[in-house]
Amino acid sequence: MDKKVFATRTISAIVFGIIMLVGLLWNQFSFIVLTTIICGGCLWEYFGVVSAVQTYPENKKKIFRISSTAVGLIAFLFFTVPAYNIFLAGYFVLAVPLLFLMVSLEFFSGENRNFQNTALNLLGIFYISIPLGLLHLLLFLQSNVHWGWFPGNVNSVLGLLLLIWANDSFAYIIGSVIGKHKLFPSISPKKSWEGFFGGMIMALITAWLLSMWLDTIRLQDWIVIALIASIIGTIGDLFESMIKRNLGIKDSGSIMPGHGGFLDRFDAFIFCIPFVFAYLFLK
Repeated sequence: MDKKVFATRTISAIVFGIIMLVGLLWNQFSFIVLTTIICGGCLWEYFGVVSAVQTYPENKKKIFRISSTAVGLIAFLFFTVPAYNIFLAGYFVLAVPLLFLMVSLEFFSGENRNFQNTALNLLGIFYISIPLGLLHLLLFLQSNVHWGWFPGNVNSVLGLLLLIWANDSFAYIIGSVIGKHKLFPSISPKKSWEGFFGGMIMALITAWLLSMWLDTIRLQDWIVIALIASIIGTIGDLFESMIKRNLGIKDSGSIMPGHGGFLDRFDAFIFCIPFVFAYLFLK
C-alpha cells in the first residue's frame, strides 16, 4: 500500500468526517444545508460526467448541465419539504410535472437524439435526488423525534454513514494487503472478495457497537442495516465505477484528495438509503 496515498486518504477522511458529523448533528438547518450541498454536488458531477455521451452542442452543454442540476435539486426539495410536516401528497404530485419539465427542456437543445439525453437526465433524478430526498423522510420513521446533540431521529442516518465508512475503509485496507481474488475486474479491477468480506465483518462489528451507543435501534436492525451497507453499498460503488469505466474517467470530481468527488464519496450511501428506508418502514 502506498503510504503517501494512505496518509492523504486518512487526513481527507478525518476532515470530511468532522464536517459530516457537525452538519448531521448540529441542528435541523445544518442537516438540510448539508444534504442539499451533497445532492447539488452529486448532481453537478453526474451531469458533467454523462455530458460526454450526451449529444448537446458544445456551446450548450454547460447550460443544460446547470439546468439539469437545478431541476434535480428542486426534485430533491420536493421530497425533503414534506418531511417537515408540510402537506405531503401535494408535494409528491408536484414532483411529477417537474420530471415532465425536464423532458420539455430537450425541445430547446436543437438535437434529434433527445431520447438518449432525456434518459440520462432522468436517471440522475432517480439515482441521486430521490434517494437523498428519502433521507429526510427516514428521520421520521423513528419515535421520540427531536433535534439536538445526538438526536434520536438521526440515529439511522448517522449509523448508516458509520457502517458504510467502516465497510469501505476495511475493504480498502484488507483488499490492499491480502486481496487476490478479484470481485468484478471488468468494472473495478482493484476490488477483491477478500476486501468485500473484510469490510462486511467490520460493518457487523460496528453494528454491534452502534447497538450499545445508539440504542434507539435494536441490534437485529443494526445487523440488517450493516448488511445493506456492505452488500448494497458495494453495488452502489460498482455502479458508479461502471459509469466511469464506460466513459473512461478515473474520478467524478476532485473535492476530496485521495477520494475523488461527491459521487465517489457518496455512491454507496445513495444506493443504501432506499433499502434502509424500505426496511425500517416495513418492519
